[in-house]
Amino acid sequence: MKKILCLILCLIMAAAVLCACSENDTAKPEEAGQLFTVRDELKRDTMTALFRNTSTGGTKEVEMTKGEDGEDCSVFTCNADPEEFDRVTLTSGEESTPELSFNSYVPGWRLDKRRFMPLDNGEKPEYKRVSFEYQNRTKDVLIWTPDDYDANSSEKYSVIYMSDGHNLFDPAATSTGSWAVAESVRAMMAQGGQGCIIVGVENMDGWRDDELTPDIGEVTSEDYKDGHGEYYADFVVDTVMPYVNENYNVYTDREHTHVCGSSSGGLECFYIAMEHPDKFASVGALSPAFILFTDETWTEYFKDKDYSKNAPFIYLYCGNAAADSLEQTLYIGTVAMPDTLKKIGYPEDKVVMKLYDEGLHNEMYWRAVFPDYLKYAFAK
Repeated sequence: MKKILCLILCLIMAAAVLCACSENDTAKPEEAGQLFTVRDELKRDTMTALFRNTSTGGTKEVEMTKGEDGEDCSVFTCNADPEEFDRVTLTSGEESTPELSFNSYVPGWRLDKRRFMPLDNGEKPEYKRVSFEYQNRTKDVLIWTPDDYDANSSEKYSVIYMSDGHNLFDPAATSTGSWAVAESVRAMMAQGGQGCIIVGVENMDGWRDDELTPDIGEVTSEDYKDGHGEYYADFVVDTVMPYVNENYNVYTDREHTHVCGSSSGGLECFYIAMEHPDKFASVGALSPAFILFTDETWTEYFKDKDYSKNAPFIYLYCGNAAADSLEQTLYIGTVAMPDTLKKIGYPEDKVVMKLYDEGLHNEMYWRAVFPDYLKYAFAK
């Protein structure tokens, strides 16, 4: 009888433990997933995070937990699953950020009065400026290497070649800041991502429209009719890349080489990757100016291309804010491109498009989405 009573008591206790665990899991679902941190330099009292899945539209709102205030900021934390969500909007009182990237490479964001930055070590990026001859003039290229880069080491790095290098690093580059690409890459590397060097070609000497408009057919705007993007593409591939390969510890194979840009730069970088699919693993085309050419021109351009062996991964992004007519116009060309690619048999699993109805045409929004591009270009 005693043995039977002991057995019954043990079963009752085990059931109680299981119920308690179940109740605890139900009561605190926010503890699942990845820790997400916000460093708020304005030291606000509350912070809410609205996570969203851009593919399904699913959302989750979390009241973030505030820690003790530091000397220069307040720290808020919460948990969310990067497999379930890829964007987050931060709100305090009446103020909200745009949608920011959320993934396993973004441990959080740093907020101040004017802007947001990827959460990294906070050090100002330093880069080297190299000058090249370009069509009887000089063109500067900015090369950023990670903080632990050692020229004498055998460790190799991937490379992202980017247009508009003058807007990539300096927070005072524009009224809306820079792309903050160094901060994004540092955050990625701190989370176990690949080591990466950024090479930004400047396009600020009055020749931007000429350099970043490929000559693939008749343009829809007379302002861009004399584009010679093929010369710029050759410059990147035949001059800049060999220089970087020779002077830096980088992988020289296709799988570790990428190209990325925005607006006309997004158009030109897309063109570079499509012209040289054997040299680039991915292209990030943010707010790209595809609309400069009709769908028929794009189809004609692609008709003799063969991407059966090498098809760069294509990341497309565009905003659609009513307050920005330029971005709305570019939106039309962006959403049309996947269908054009599908018609020519481009692998559908090599194309992703992310749209944001409130997105404007400036560096702030490209800064917000750049870590999302990194997730696809440097998949773990």
